[in-house]
Amino acid sequence: MNIIQTTLELIRQKLDESFQNVEPRNERWVILANLANPDGSLFEETTNKVVMFLANLKHETIISTYNRTVPTKTDVYAVVAPTLYIDVYVLFLANFYDQRYAQGLGAISQTISFFQQNPVFTHVNLPDLDPVIDKLTFEFVNLEISELNYLMGMIGSKYLPSVYYKVRMIPFQSAAMQGQVSPARGLTAPGEA
Repeated sequence: MNIIQTTLELIRQKLDESFQNVEPRNERWVILANLANPDGSLFEETTNKVVMFLANLKHETIISTYNRTVPTKTDVYAVVAPTLYIDVYVLFLANFYDQRYAQGLGAISQTISFFQQNPVFTHVNLPDLDPVIDKLTFEFVNLEISELNYLMGMIGSKYLPSVYYKVRMIPFQSAAMQGQVSPARGLTAPGEA
């Protein structure tokens, strides 16, 4: 599994556990999936569930990652590609219809409450978090009606109660060494040995 998939699945599990603690049921409350099949038909496994959907990825530019050298065990430095930090945008949709619509509104409220109570995930409250991730923060993002309409159309759905979060930051690091450099040495003054 890759770091994005693994991270989102861990969050899905935590959110699902929260739902199961409030109202246990034999199937998942929260599913990480597309809402629709490629042909436009509804993905049946998402019915009566909170659908967790990866809506976008963005490069985080606030953190400087210019330092390309890292120390090695020897007396040289390895030249590596700098870490790339990614923000993940996740849409949570309440896919409940007809008589269950009100239950869907409750599910969105519970999702908001969960992230209000747990805005930050670290190795303390999410032990299986990838070791390269120090912490994840969930930030509620406001969408204008036109943006939400576009997003719903993009995923092949009519409007569903939903909430949109920015998840900061997932680091992408490569251990591939691109070269080696020697450490800087001090200059000796004329006449010194």
